[in-house]
Amino acid sequence: MNFKAYDILSSIVPGFLILMALLMFFDTTFDKDMIIPYTVAAFLLGYTINTFSSWLEDFYFFTWGGKPSSKLLDGKGIWKVRFYHSNEVKQLLLSDSGNNSAKNDVLFAIAMRSANGEKDQRVEDFSALYAFSRVLLTTVLLGSTIILIQFYNDWRYYVILIPIIGVFWLRSKQRAYYYAREVLNVYLKKKSS
Repeated sequence: MNFKAYDILSSIVPGFLILMALLMFFDTTFDKDMIIPYTVAAFLLGYTINTFSSWLEDFYFFTWGGKPSSKLLDGKGIWKVRFYHSNEVKQLLLSDSGNNSAKNDVLFAIAMRSANGEKDQRVEDFSALYAFSRVLLTTVLLGSTIILIQFYNDWRYYVILIPIIGVFWLRSKQRAYYYAREVLNVYLKKKSS
């Protein structure tokens, strides 16, 4: 079994953040002599948060106004992320699908299959960055909830946490669009050559 840096970071970082929020919630001080048990607990918490973030993906798509892949295939980008070849790619994908009424999910699956077969690491990197952003968004939402339960009557926490949630929400959305755009670009490049 090979662990990549992403595998470890995507579990340890969110796990430690939630562990710190839980220590604050239960009014427990950090004990440096417990670093190994904390690390194990953080990894398990992070792994669980990673699972939750995957389960929440449809909810995130809803808050983003739709799936980034579908939006890009329909020619709709967001600030900072545009895809200017949506009509061309969609026609190529429809041709590859053999079904002129195929839905965007089916078309993007074809593009992903094609892009994942390439030796280019960029698609894999973009996928990992998106997944990590999604995990961090879930972590911030969970951590903020834990902190706000403890300090619900202190307005300063709202002033700090609500903008942080907004930043992580936006960055995760951007990462999802970057990933979808990269898949479509790789597919187009492969079809053009």
